[in-house]
Amino acid sequence: MANVGLLVPLVAKPEKSSAVADFLNTGYSLVPEEPLTLQWFAVSYESSSPPTYAIFDTFAADEGRDAHLNGKIAAALMQNAPELLGVGPQIGKVNVLASVVRPVKDGGKTAGVGCGLRVLIQAKPEKAGAVRDFLKNAVPLVEEEPETPYWYAIEFPGTNTFAIVDFFPDDNGRTAHVQGKVAAALFGSVDELLTGTPEIIKTQVLAARV
Repeated sequence: MANVGLLVPLVAKPEKSSAVADFLNTGYSLVPEEPLTLQWFAVSYESSSPPTYAIFDTFAADEGRDAHLNGKIAAALMQNAPELLGVGPQIGKVNVLASVVRPVKDGGKTAGVGCGLRVLIQAKPEKAGAVRDFLKNAVPLVEEEPETPYWYAIEFPGTNTFAIVDFFPDDNGRTAHVQGKVAAALFGSVDELLTGTPEIIKTQVLAARV
């Protein structure tokens, strides 16, 4: 079970966008050398300027995360960052509060998903515990969504910031999720629990291993 993870946005230099995508495809080929990496996703943010990509990956414990951070993918990222990125990699360590993982049979290079969402949630300080509970309790609702094979609720420890990262076969599945019970409950709780409306970024999946 995934208990910890990393969410690493990569802001590309405008002229290096395709090179960053190529780098992530190289990273995909190295994931099998990391037996403690449970799930690994490389995405691009839709309609972002400057062009932005991200890696989201999960681990059972800090041991796996530390091994990844000391492994070939991270080393290659740090080596190539000055050439490819407009700003240095922002390595966000996260705790995985809850997840739904339903691997798609014969999913190919993208593990059967083509698009996703990254939803950033800022809790009121006194409501962080309630947001944490809300996300944990959302699992049964996500399990009712057949077109949501991968869903993660995460927390940035030491802050009041949470996020949902999820992936869908296509835009129909993503739209169904946005119009579903979890999203309705989350947006219905904004005034009570959050400092503002969650920030939603649509993503395209470049490569994934699960």
